[in-house]
Amino acid sequence: MLINKTIDIQDTREITGWAYSDMKWLTEAEAEEYTQKRNDLLQSISGKVNRHCLDSKIGPGKLSPGCMSCGQGTWSCIFIDCLCTANCFYCPQDRKNTEERPPTESGLTFDNAEDYVNYLEKFKFKGVSFSGGEPLLAYEKVLTYIRKIRERLGNEIYIWLYTNGDLVNKVKLKALKDAGLNEIRFDIAARKYDLKAVKTAVGIIDTVTVEIPAVPEDYLVLIKCLPRLKAIGVAHLNLHQLFPTEHCYKRFIDRGYTFLHQPTIPVLESEMTALRVIQYAVEKNIGLPINYCCSIYKHRFQQKAYRERFLSFIMERNEVPTESGFIRRLAIQDTPAKIGKLIKLLQDLRRSHRLWSCNKNGSELVVHPSLLKHFDFNSHDLIVSYFAPQLKTAREDENEPGKKVALSSCRSIFVERKFVHETTIKNPVSIKGFQELFIQRINQGDVFKQFYTNYDLKTKADIDQMMIEKDRLDYLKTWEFIGSGLHKIY
Repeated sequence: MLINKTIDIQDTREITGWAYSDMKWLTEAEAEEYTQKRNDLLQSISGKVNRHCLDSKIGPGKLSPGCMSCGQGTWSCIFIDCLCTANCFYCPQDRKNTEERPPTESGLTFDNAEDYVNYLEKFKFKGVSFSGGEPLLAYEKVLTYIRKIRERLGNEIYIWLYTNGDLVNKVKLKALKDAGLNEIRFDIAARKYDLKAVKTAVGIIDTVTVEIPAVPEDYLVLIKCLPRLKAIGVAHLNLHQLFPTEHCYKRFIDRGYTFLHQPTIPVLESEMTALRVIQYAVEKNIGLPINYCCSIYKHRFQQKAYRERFLSFIMERNEVPTESGFIRRLAIQDTPAKIGKLIKLLQDLRRSHRLWSCNKNGSELVVHPSLLKHFDFNSHDLIVSYFAPQLKTAREDENEPGKKVALSSCRSIFVERKFVHETTIKNPVSIKGFQELFIQRINQGDVFKQFYTNYDLKTKADIDQMMIEKDRLDYLKTWEFIGSGLHKIY
């Protein structure tokens, strides 16, 4: 079993410790069956849909400006409240909560609009969405925030709002439009696909979108809605893949859903439903732009955007960001005498001291990737570590490495450094493979061809070890590359 697959399954077991044994997981035989079914669906729409974000977003027609902002990593979603007028079975939040909470974004709280706009300005966001709960329960607060955003940041920023439509009326819609709202997105699945509120919004808000989870049981209802959505002037249909949380997983189990060992633990039937809806829309020439926003897209691109936004505050000068937005640290550990010789080598080569650093006791040398070519890795191991930024409202531990970031004279946040993965590469052939794959970016096929050719094999145990090291290199793609296409089904 590939190390990627093994670790995905292990991680899923840990994450769902509260429910793993109660959940229905895909079997090996089913994985083969559904991989073929999905391939057939994708083949049926090939050449008839657009593919965005390294083929992680699929659908006919254009993306909305808000979705484009999300894909570009310039989107901020503020949860303006947590209360709601509905109780959808798929809601990831705790619907038993009855206490209002302050607006939050990325774990940060914003008690006033001024602080939030300072945050948007500091980190150069280009898109803002208001979510909940039901944002219109905090209608006056939403208006205040939108007005403050427009007042400070002008028309360059794109603003949208999510709603189930329960509290929508013409007066509120016109006020939201006047305040500066560009787009409104309706979850019609929350109210049995009733389009009354959607019709009310068309002609008032510039862009009206329907954004819903792809609910397997609702397939027939949804495809009947497609021509009606197009006819009344809906600009986009966004379909999300269902995924469980501790607040909704029991309802998913009751519906017999099949869960996948993937990041966010998505529902298999939800993806198949979304692709079937797209297939139907293409075959019937509905003409409605549809965007399948799958769980792996969110895991890849939304998480990457978060990391890239804040990593510059905590990245050391001899570290580099990876394509997927992690901080990569390369180090050699040895005796102070041997580390001293490496430092002497770098000094003789007149390599800038900004490209390397040594710890206090002289046993570890941290180096920029450009320096690896100067070292003989027949004598040294390479330690590869990955870190990610994490936002905090306040510093929890003064000894933790991080940086204070001032949003204004009255408000600061903290960007801390979170360790995520580390591996020690001992074999010089593997170290060369690492350099070629992730630093020189040589074609993977060519790299592994040389890897197999050059690996010293004397016993059967050497063959087993070679495959383990090959899998380890493969697994580092998780931290190095963003990934493309839909996730493998297993």
